[in-house]
Amino acid sequence: MELEEDRTGTWHAYSKAASGKAKSRLNSDSAGNHNKRPFLKSIPFARDSRFANYLAIHFPEVARTIEAEDLGMLHLEVSAFKLATQNAIKKNDWSTVSTHFEFIDDVLETAQIDLHDAIGISYLVNLFYNETSLNFAKARTLMPKRLATALEIMERHYEELM
Repeated sequence: MELEEDRTGTWHAYSKAASGKAKSRLNSDSAGNHNKRPFLKSIPFARDSRFANYLAIHFPEVARTIEAEDLGMLHLEVSAFKLATQNAIKKNDWSTVSTHFEFIDDVLETAQIDLHDAIGISYLVNLFYNETSLNFAKARTLMPKRLATALEIMERHYEELM
């Protein structure tokens, strides 16, 4: 299977364009509104990363785990979220896992190519690669349909590369 211009499975599963459902929440929630959220004062906001800012608004406990020097490095920010999801899976915290998957699904609605790449590789593939335990099998059943489809596309692609 050859992916168009090396795009990830998320790019293909989410039809390469925003559907309007999440109409630019990523931009509006992080663009200067952080001063209205006093509970976020302990979280350093990244000037160059809307994802980190959006993460700080919705999952401040995860955003606090991102090292200051890693802010603005998209794959590292996404990896921090992946670690939080991975921990929730290992603890059988299915409501958190579902919430994380819904968050990623919403982000992908309006994501640009670089964020699709980061989520596809640093979140989906790194979360599920070589994971065959029952917990990870259960986690797959909690994924929104398009997110599961994106993971399947990427897994098929990596299988063909081997």
